[in-house]
Amino acid sequence: MKFFNNTVTLVFGFCLLAVLPLRAQYSLLKSADREFDTFNFVKAIELYQRAYEVKADIRTAERLAESYYHIRNYREAETWYARLANHDEAKIDHILQYGHVLRNNSKFREAKAQYQRVALKAEGIISREELAMLYASCDSAVVWLENPMKAVEVKNQKNWNSPQAEFGATKGPDGLYFASDRFDGAAKPDVIYGWTGNPYLSMYVAKEESVGKVDAKWGDGANHFGPATFSKQRNEVYFAVTRNLTREEKRNAGKDVTVNIEIFSNSLDAANWGEGAVPFRYNNITEWSVGDPFLSTSGDTLYFTSDMSGGKGGTDIYYVVRQGDGAWGDAVNLGDAVNTPGDERFPAIDNQGDFYFSSDGHLGMGGLDVYRLEKNGTSAKAVNLGFPFNSPYDDFSIRFDRELEGYVASNRSGGAGADDIYWFNLNKVVQIDLEGGVYNEKTKLPVSGARVTLTPAGDEMNAVVVNAGSDGKFKFNLAENTDYTLTAEQTGFRAFTPMAFSTSGIDSSTTLQKDIYLSPVEEKEVVVLRNIYFDFDKADIRPDAALELDKIAAFLNSDPSVRIELSAHADSRGTAAYNIKLTQRRADSAVAYLVSKGIAADRLVAKGYGFTKLANHCAKGVECTEEEHQWNRRVEFFVIGNGDKE
Repeated sequence: MKFFNNTVTLVFGFCLLAVLPLRAQYSLLKSADREFDTFNFVKAIELYQRAYEVKADIRTAERLAESYYHIRNYREAETWYARLANHDEAKIDHILQYGHVLRNNSKFREAKAQYQRVALKAEGIISREELAMLYASCDSAVVWLENPMKAVEVKNQKNWNSPQAEFGATKGPDGLYFASDRFDGAAKPDVIYGWTGNPYLSMYVAKEESVGKVDAKWGDGANHFGPATFSKQRNEVYFAVTRNLTREEKRNAGKDVTVNIEIFSNSLDAANWGEGAVPFRYNNITEWSVGDPFLSTSGDTLYFTSDMSGGKGGTDIYYVVRQGDGAWGDAVNLGDAVNTPGDERFPAIDNQGDFYFSSDGHLGMGGLDVYRLEKNGTSAKAVNLGFPFNSPYDDFSIRFDRELEGYVASNRSGGAGADDIYWFNLNKVVQIDLEGGVYNEKTKLPVSGARVTLTPAGDEMNAVVVNAGSDGKFKFNLAENTDYTLTAEQTGFRAFTPMAFSTSGIDSSTTLQKDIYLSPVEEKEVVVLRNIYFDFDKADIRPDAALELDKIAAFLNSDPSVRIELSAHADSRGTAAYNIKLTQRRADSAVAYLVSKGIAADRLVAKGYGFTKLANHCAKGVECTEEEHQWNRRVEFFVIGNGDKE
């Protein structure tokens, strides 16, 4: 009897140990969902991460991916969307969003492969027109990166930027005004905006090297303040604001509502722009947002963005014209030449009268890009400003302060933190270019598709990446008086020691020549291809797997004498006999693909190993996560001969 009691106690203890982590995860997920639903993504990430460590599941990974995307941390978002998109139960939205973040991270060919996966799975879910735009954007981005705009110069305004966001820089009455959610010297402000984990936006003014906060007090509980636009002729300032709902607004709403952005105006002479500010005609705090105000030079036309009903989708750009009595007239949508089903933001006009805006719905590199509206007779077309003005990240809030020069905001890599302010010149005089090729060190033949990286010295986050063409050639646009390192990588080749060079002392337009020679792997040296995935229980070559196999083709084309074995491996689930057959079919499919690309069949050997060569501890019967099992579902290749076909 005593033994029975001890057994019961022991069993109860084991059950309790099993239940406690699940209960902890449930509590974490409940709290995380609450933060997520109220847009407090920074806190939600912390909680979801802890829950995922207790128990890895698809929904938690999905929420982590979405949260990182919302705060525009595209590197982490890519990690989580990759897990989702390559899961056996991947949804179309996971694959599509994975393509988007790959574009944000300059991986355009990889992004296009994911969009092609979407096309195979999503009949009727996404239109052919939308897919065609995504394909074209990936192709155009590659062309822009490989052929940068020579006359364009973009420089980070380091003296103004902080680890938080700065954007909307525009010339005001006594300096350059911009919006920022910086901490402004305080360890922690009283109020944190949950979406970003930073303070609410405030307005700042830069005067030469100093930056000061614009002190604006609000009697109606304003939160975000800025950015702004000015009219010297009318002595006015217009700015974006979010504020707390009044009691009457709460009562009329009758439910929990999202607080929308509004536009207010005031006199430049007002000591406090928040006191006595005048609301814009189209403010509707409980129904839609109006923001990104931009006044024409005369002050007679106000451009703004809104998600009000009746638009093309997302946020559209509108304008209003001032009437004889000083009131604003009816809002006019700028139409199809500008507005798309995506988001259009930050309208602006340069000194020559040309119209500019940002959009994620036109042919672009990824995120928001800046466009110029070019007219041809009675028609108009949005033209992307190309690279390096635009990047795969968000580029927006262009403002001019002199002919072809001004400021733009971007969260591209290499900045001080989130969105940074950049000075630009669209008519650079001294143009320094870099041209070169990537070659097989042994054969001196070109290595197509190699990933070439140009990095300013001490500024790794500001690296620019392109893929070498079919002839191995690449090109970059260089800055003056800058030290660089150049490197390249391709499947089947060893790591390349970075090549250093400098543009210091170059004071006239010139083109530098730098070639890279990659050392190929030797016989029996195994190369693991982690990015070749197959749909569950299938051996078909997916578009993203084809992209990786193209790299093997590039390696083989760079040395026509090489023979390889291409081997496929499985995880330990299922029978040994079945997995041998499945992996053999997958290896055969990979070889057939390479043959279709012009590689001679007698240079290739296909071998399926089932789960006889596991890469980790996940043997049959061992409990492992999906990620651990995926580590075993891999494809490898190694050189088995070099000029000898016996």
